[in-house]
Amino acid sequence: MKTHIYKHVVALFLFPLYLLSSPVNASEQSFKEIPCLAFDDQDDLMTFAFWLDGYVTGTQEKPLFDQEAIEPLLEQTLTTCQSNPEKAVFQIVSDLKSS
Repeated sequence: MKTHIYKHVVALFLFPLYLLSSPVNASEQSFKEIPCLAFDDQDDLMTFAFWLDGYVTGTQEKPLFDQEAIEPLLEQTLTTCQSNPEKAVFQIVSDLKSS
C-alpha cells in the first residue's frame, strides 16, 4: 500500500510539469473538464484524482494532507467513475471534498 501512495506522490509533482511541457494538450481541455473515460488505466485515473485532491485542498487553503482520507476519496472516485464515465474527475473529487 505504501508503494502505491508513494507512486501517487511522485506523480503529484510530475503532473504539473507534464502540463507545462505540453501546451497543446493543456490548451485543448482544461484539467477541470477531463472525464473519467479519458483514462485507459485505473492507476492513471487514481494518480490524477490524487493530484486533484491536493489541488482542491490548496484552493480551500487547507494545507494539511489527510493521509487517512485519501484512500476512501480515491475509492469513491473510482466507483463514481465506473458508474458515470462521462463525468469530470475534478467535479467528482470536488464534490467528495466538500461533503
